[in-house]
Amino acid sequence: MRRVGVVLLAALAASSVFCVSANPVPASTTTAAATPTKCVVKRGQPNPTPFVIPSLQEWTGSKDEWTLQKTTRIVVDPAYAEGGSLDAGNTFMANPSNLKQYAASFQSDIKEATGFDVEVVVSSDYSKDDIYLTLGAEASDPSLNHEGYLLDIDNKGISIQAVTSRGAFWGTRSLLQMLILADENNYALPRGHARDFPNYNERKFMQDIARKPIPMSDLREYATLTSFYKFNTLHHHYNDNPAVRVKDLMPDWATKYTGFRLRSDNPTYAKYASDDVSFTKQDLREFQDFIKAHGLDLIPEIDTPAHSLCFTKFHPDWTIQNGTARGDWMDLGNQDVWDFVEGLWTEVVGWFDSSEISIGADEYDPTRGDLARKFVNHFHDFFATNFNRTIRMWGSDVRLPGTIEIDSDIHTDHWDWTYSNPVDLVKRGHKVSNLNAPDSYLVPRTAAYWDYIDDRKIYELWEPWVFDVLDRTNTSRNLSPDEPLLTGGGLANWNDFLGESVTRVELYDRVSRAVGAFGEKMWAGSKNIDRISYEKWAPLAKKLRENIPGITLTRRPESKGQYVISYDFEDGAAKDSSENGYDGKLNNGAQVVDAGNGYGKALQLSANSYVSTPLESIAYPYAVGMWIKPDANQAPNAVILESGDGKLLISNSTSPTITFEQDGHQYDTNIIMQPNEWAHIAFSAFAGKTDVFYNMRRTTFVHYYNSRWDLLQNETMVVTAPIRNIGSASGNSMTGLVDGFFVMDREVCAGEMSFVAKHYSNALP
Repeated sequence: MRRVGVVLLAALAASSVFCVSANPVPASTTTAAATPTKCVVKRGQPNPTPFVIPSLQEWTGSKDEWTLQKTTRIVVDPAYAEGGSLDAGNTFMANPSNLKQYAASFQSDIKEATGFDVEVVVSSDYSKDDIYLTLGAEASDPSLNHEGYLLDIDNKGISIQAVTSRGAFWGTRSLLQMLILADENNYALPRGHARDFPNYNERKFMQDIARKPIPMSDLREYATLTSFYKFNTLHHHYNDNPAVRVKDLMPDWATKYTGFRLRSDNPTYAKYASDDVSFTKQDLREFQDFIKAHGLDLIPEIDTPAHSLCFTKFHPDWTIQNGTARGDWMDLGNQDVWDFVEGLWTEVVGWFDSSEISIGADEYDPTRGDLARKFVNHFHDFFATNFNRTIRMWGSDVRLPGTIEIDSDIHTDHWDWTYSNPVDLVKRGHKVSNLNAPDSYLVPRTAAYWDYIDDRKIYELWEPWVFDVLDRTNTSRNLSPDEPLLTGGGLANWNDFLGESVTRVELYDRVSRAVGAFGEKMWAGSKNIDRISYEKWAPLAKKLRENIPGITLTRRPESKGQYVISYDFEDGAAKDSSENGYDGKLNNGAQVVDAGNGYGKALQLSANSYVSTPLESIAYPYAVGMWIKPDANQAPNAVILESGDGKLLISNSTSPTITFEQDGHQYDTNIIMQPNEWAHIAFSAFAGKTDVFYNMRRTTFVHYYNSRWDLLQNETMVVTAPIRNIGSASGNSMTGLVDGFFVMDREVCAGEMSFVAKHYSNALP
């Protein structure tokens, strides 16, 4: 069919049918403010503070610069290569990583960020082109805390000296970010001296992986993402269920989706593990080894006695036996419940290296306050006596009234003023971490909390000591910045509306836009009086976010123009006529044939054949489309497009309708393609929805059914476009002809879609 080329691109640029869509994220996250300014070295003048996130606490600029060379090495001090004496005492994790392991992580990051293959060596000698990692900073700087480091960039080379190995790793994060921003300056860095350290010991990313099945590969990327901004703690919420009403109002409570992500090989506990995604002891061993090499601790949480439908649906007799109780509340009056929770933790606690465990303990029956308080104190003693571990819980005491005092040794994650009072908790001797909602809560597709975090608000107003951003000076609503019992704070990602409301890629997008601002405030906070304005910060933060080594979930392929891929098959192959050269490969008998009727050439697919592209997927905004002439009698779930992120099907198991499949969920469009007839199918995602076009007319949106009891309605959603294969590599391709396949890196509306499609073919219905 006819080729779309330069003429079409020029026509589109001049066309009056361009569409303007609402921005799906707060305007502040995409600020196109002043042009980003780099740390420009001016001969004879002291160098200004280089930009990193979080900001350097102290910087003394000298003159001139240091440049990364092909001969640069990462040199590890042999005296500390296997770790320092202070490493183990300043982390929740047993067997923390050492300098050699952190150096290996840094080596890989430099390779991806710059293309330079730097060597890691263990030696006490380093040259002017090298990066030297060592410990012992506490000797020369006794006031430097355990995660602090000293960074020197001078004519002797680069030296990072820290108190602990993890502190040295944070120094490499600063260097890595400086290198990323120096890509247009031959990776030249300003000479100077930094003294850098965190103001808060806990900088946490908490994630609900129970209600959204998240594969281990994604969890590794979240670890890479957060450690890039010097977060030091992950907190995984392993079990949960959607909002459950009391039994009288939800008699089918036991049938609702549940998630429990720990899969034991012990038959007593194996049955509770989720079928879609769950992790074995070995999975978690490998994951913890990975995150420790990125400076992170892991806090595991099994939430009881509420949020426990994954257990009570197997044991209805473990629930409170009346119609005014929720089905996910365990009955603490039943000794079997206590025995089960003890047994479950005994089974899995050894899977985790952390010396601190979260027992959850939130949102339980308020009429059983003293019983719940007794439960919490019991497990404080249980973990201390049997496993030499401490526990933490979600702030709950206000909504669990009683006479029993909750043990003050229990670390509290404050999340809501109606459940706990952080000022009062500190007065009673509790350590407190700030995850106060709504500021720290990212809950996709909800109205009560942020769908996308307003990072400008976090950057300008939020602090770990601020529990009320609207009343920051009120001492009854906020703590002192220097409160010793304030351990820190963080970002909490809850997935209350389950996994089907947002894809894995869209979830990552939300988190990645938020963590930079939180990282900034948890490390330095308002004590860093030299912080630049948000308008200057945001563009540089965006460049860092888009260039983090080890991240693939952005799913935004590089493109020289608005067309990412354009295949018209007129050359007898899947040759990309965009500017990018993303040529496809014909596999397993896929061939280009005469389409007949003067329509030129087209791709012919059998059930086993497919065309592979160099790309995986594309996240919004995008437009993807093609002409299709399907054969009759398509197999159920026959694939038009696929990738590791999902599929576009010509039919599903129960209906011959175009269907999107993402993260194990199917989304039916009710569009039926007629056999042996050319038709155009396309979809375009933006602003919280995905338009679906049939024969160039917007016919429907991709939607999911929100089954939350107080909503019960269809809602639009964004799908990630799978573009790895046209057809399927697994032998279930749709059969027939395909032509005019295109991928654009922006949204397209109805009038424009007609214009685009017609330039690929005159085979119009």
